[in-house]
Amino acid sequence: LAMFRDQGPDKRAEIASLYDSKDWGEYAVKVHALKSTSLTIGAEELSAKAKELELAGKRNDADFIREHHQALLQAHEELCAKMSLI
Repeated sequence: LAMFRDQGPDKRAEIASLYDSKDWGEYAVKVHALKSTSLTIGAEELSAKAKELELAGKRNDADFIREHHQALLQAHEELCAKMSLI
């Protein structure tokens, strides 16, 4: 849990950079990793959001990604902040 939390800012920055560059293929890879690690720690809602964005990246659905990207980053940041309180 500590590793997930501590790596949070770097993971969000990496995903945001890929979003900014519109590299949807690599974006899908990174949100896939977030999906998996989120599920591993029991963060099922975050994992589900990441899965939707992973699939959107694989199909190059930029509109869906633009609509949901910020919510994913915010949910991840909020989860990491809550984990800091434990």
